[in-house]
Amino acid sequence: MRRSFRPPTRLAAVVPAAVASALAVSACGPAPDAGLVVSDVGRNGVTVADTASVDDVVAATQRLGLTMLDPTTGGDTVGQCAPSDQVAPVNVVSPASLAVALAMLAEGAEGHTAQELDAALGATGTERTDAYNALIAAVGEYDGDPGVAQDDDLPERPVLHLADQVVLDDGFAAKQDYLDALAAAFGAGVQQADLSTQDGKAVLDAWVQKHSGGLIERSAIEPDPDLRLVLQNAVVLVAGWQTPMGDPFDAPFRLPDGTEVQAEAVGEGLHVARAEHDGWTAVRLPYTEGFHADVILPPEGEDPVPDDAVATALDAALTAAEPASVQVTMPTLDIATEPVDLCPALSAAGLGGLFTDPDLNGISDKDLVIQQAAQQAVLKVDGDGTVAAAVTEIGAAVTSAEIADDTFTVDRPYTLRIAHAPTGWPLFLASISDPRH
Repeated sequence: MRRSFRPPTRLAAVVPAAVASALAVSACGPAPDAGLVVSDVGRNGVTVADTASVDDVVAATQRLGLTMLDPTTGGDTVGQCAPSDQVAPVNVVSPASLAVALAMLAEGAEGHTAQELDAALGATGTERTDAYNALIAAVGEYDGDPGVAQDDDLPERPVLHLADQVVLDDGFAAKQDYLDALAAAFGAGVQQADLSTQDGKAVLDAWVQKHSGGLIERSAIEPDPDLRLVLQNAVVLVAGWQTPMGDPFDAPFRLPDGTEVQAEAVGEGLHVARAEHDGWTAVRLPYTEGFHADVILPPEGEDPVPDDAVATALDAALTAAEPASVQVTMPTLDIATEPVDLCPALSAAGLGGLFTDPDLNGISDKDLVIQQAAQQAVLKVDGDGTVAAAVTEIGAAVTSAEIADDTFTVDRPYTLRIAHAPTGWPLFLASISDPRH
């Protein structure tokens, strides 16, 4: 029988409150979809097989994720960003969530901003739109109630919930073509709220709590009189390992400064793909279906985040490798990030102009600039499987993770990549320097 999947430690005390709060919202505040308006335009049916640019978009999403883990490697920060040496390290991100939010923004971008977004997102114009639409539809096969993240036991079949919406400030009129494009390609509805007040903030909070399965309690967007539009994306994965890894135990783990500590870990003899490239090693751990996690271990003493070339080479090698018997030992994880300002990562990805002089005239005739961009993430990994959630928000304002013949022991900083197996689309990336919790 499957063991109970424990909620993340730092969330354990608030899970009942989160559920109660979700029920109370409808009585004491806005319901998550209060005022939701759906375009008359139906969702376009696009499949991965129909779309030539999916591979390029998957590769671009990985580049975005690696830059999010270490924005200082991608270039200089500009505009409203803090200096790069003040950027706190981030250890859990969702490249897919950020990419979808940016793709929604790109539907209203023109001129140089459209070109910059297309470059960062891996495809141009309708090819970009169709590729993201197809990827969302591909993972949509596993859509379900994100509230299963609160259940004691993991579902037999993975649940991957992905949701999008746009919230417009009261009195702000976005162009209908833009709203129709979001509905057709992303299934995004529209809400109206006063984004200058706490009442508007409550609308954002309710949606975040609902579509993160209660794992993330509130929006990272702060009310502001100049805010006119907020794009929201949420992604939740709840999945059990194809082969559970047993009960936890203490195992040694070396911190970046060389100090050895004891961290909670799990281990099992597994039949999995294993690959090596340029001193890096990795294993691919399958979930019950549809998804896998790549655990990527660097050479001794190196930074745990691979560059794009190494990550791509390891992905290809793992895809080509025949499963073999490997004794896998790895830490359990229990991580919840505070809201992370995306400005440094976006700037490093060539999108700093979003914060200074973007051309977003496809959204509105008003001059808009990105004022706030943030992501929050939760990642829990143990011997049974994974619970993960992320919310990305972008606010536009008017201008002013058998007997073995081999071993794979994760005993030093490493990277975890969780991806949709059929397409390789990276849903979550984590850089783990200290797994204690």
